[in-house]
Amino acid sequence: MFLFWRKGYEGTGVADLEQATGLGRQSLYGAFGDKRSLFLRIVERYFDRVLKPYVVDVLDAPGSGRANLESIFKQWQAAADAPEFHGCLVGNSVPEFGAKDSEMSDVLRRKLELMEAAFVRALRRAKQAGEVNSTLDERATARSLLTIAQGLAVVARVNREPAFVRSVLHTARRLLD
Repeated sequence: MFLFWRKGYEGTGVADLEQATGLGRQSLYGAFGDKRSLFLRIVERYFDRVLKPYVVDVLDAPGSGRANLESIFKQWQAAADAPEFHGCLVGNSVPEFGAKDSEMSDVLRRKLELMEAAFVRALRRAKQAGEVNSTLDERATARSLLTIAQGLAVVARVNREPAFVRSVLHTARRLLD
């Protein structure tokens, strides 16, 4: 998972996979099929091990929707500050597959939609509790926050300035007020 996350689908060769897993080519193919099938399984694992616990579950946690959103913003700052920051595997993969692979694009889009839905739920709870602007459009704001997150995950791979990340997060917070 970390190899694909760091190098991308195209940048990861079978030799890289052999070295990372300790498996030979035949064993890799026997266990996972081809590289594409392995990558599809990796995307599922990434969602289950990273996006669900660190995004969806945080947004869906009981209590204040606004506090849950603030927790996400703090996580984004911490992730972007981490020395081994590689962005988001799902977001990194979108430009690699785009319109050229409809099945893979559908898989990636569904993962993004699951995150968007979690943002909608947190925003709806925050709105009902009076924690955000009462005229806020939950769906549009959720899409904006998801897009900010994915954009930040890409740009912060090359712009590691803490002030840059803070300014992006400040703007994200302003969407809520």
